[in-house]
Amino acid sequence: MSDRRWLLLLSLLPDVGRQTLRHLLERQQVWRLTPDEVLHLPAETLQREYHLPPRAFHALRENLPALRGEAERLEAYLTRCGVRWLSFQDAAYPHRLEYMPDPPALLFLYGNYELLNQPTFALLASHTISAEGLAELEQVAQSFFSNGWVPMVSATQPAYQRLLLCALRASHPYILVLDRGLLRAFGEDLRKEPLRQARIWQAEFDPSRALAISPFRLRDGWIASNSRYRDALIAYLTDAPVVIEARPDGYIVQLGRELLQRNGTLSVLAHRLAQLPGNHQLIEAGGKPIALDRDEASLFGL
Repeated sequence: MSDRRWLLLLSLLPDVGRQTLRHLLERQQVWRLTPDEVLHLPAETLQREYHLPPRAFHALRENLPALRGEAERLEAYLTRCGVRWLSFQDAAYPHRLEYMPDPPALLFLYGNYELLNQPTFALLASHTISAEGLAELEQVAQSFFSNGWVPMVSATQPAYQRLLLCALRASHPYILVLDRGLLRAFGEDLRKEPLRQARIWQAEFDPSRALAISPFRLRDGWIASNSRYRDALIAYLTDAPVVIEARPDGYIVQLGRELLQRNGTLSVLAHRLAQLPGNHQLIEAGGKPIALDRDEASLFGL
């Protein structure tokens, strides 16, 4: 079994999350075992040393032929559709994610991979972003667009949705970071546009001008913790994270402080600090204050 198919097979196992998958692949690398050699390890070794959960172990023992067949089918179909998948051990794995406290063990990528080689930006905000904050977000986005930067967006949070719509209106390429599995977001045919409002500009997702990234298993649905993990993935993966509007002591403030402690890169909109104590907290933590009325180049450190 190839390493590519092995990753798909592991992603099909119940209860195998990021940490379990990472541990299993690390143990496999230490012992220099092939996928088939791992599959033939004694039950005690798989459960004790590889931390394979009971339901996952049962699936391997009882349904291995079916799992092999599904992994083979998925590999052929996803490859034909242009989907790539990378483990943290892959040379192409984004190096910025090494700063994350809990980086993805596996990433699925669908679309224009070259966008990851372009300068990227993300506009971060709490879910309760105001109408004024959304207007300011659009103004900041236009500055980045005019300098050729690629936005990192999502489809299920107001600030990300607004930035995605700005990119579509401007016919600008974008990177879409998902909070669920690739097949759950786009459908089994990988064609559905996940943001309903975006269907005004495109009826289907266009992989030639966008890149979708998911750290979740292919058919995983949304759960509440996925949103925070998506935010962290965006913040660590982008070249230029900018906080537009943060709720005081909220998750964006927590994430921003963490980001500053780990790699020191964060800009914060600073012209309404009296109204935005969360932004003030991030500037006090070391975030770079920026204002909309300054020279455009200073907005993102060009």
